[in-house]
Amino acid sequence: MIEQRRGEGELRLILRPNASLSPAQARLLLGALGLLMGMIGLSFAAMGAWLVLPFSGGELLLLGYALGYSMRRSAVREIITVTDDRLCVEHQGIDRRYRREFLRAWLRIEWRGGPTPRLLLGSHGKWVEVGAFLGEEEKRGLAKTLQQVRAQHFD
Repeated sequence: MIEQRRGEGELRLILRPNASLSPAQARLLLGALGLLMGMIGLSFAAMGAWLVLPFSGGELLLLGYALGYSMRRSAVREIITVTDDRLCVEHQGIDRRYRREFLRAWLRIEWRGGPTPRLLLGSHGKWVEVGAFLGEEEKRGLAKTLQQVRAQHFD
């Protein structure tokens, strides 16, 4: 997902992965599934198949872990700030953060196709990939926006 914000003398592009669930919705989903799985497990335990209960609980724990991991991964943000003379890329991930600045006059935008297309920004031999979590259509739109912005002035 790409969000554009225009400020005084700058353009800010905020990139983030599409998140299908909010944290509250995830808790609700886990609670509903836990209740359903508990009822099914208890009914099997009442019929003598008590071994269903630990497996049911294990499945719920595994689902909770996978859902939590997915939600942490969707918290990644990349902020591209374009001013009159600079382009700044800030990556805010779960495991690392970095900030790269490029002079707009020297900025190169490179599209590398293939099975997993990549959009790279760089100059003077230093490159950074942006929008790795975006789909191909969104990456192409971002590349087009950056090409257009590269020639504009923000007065």
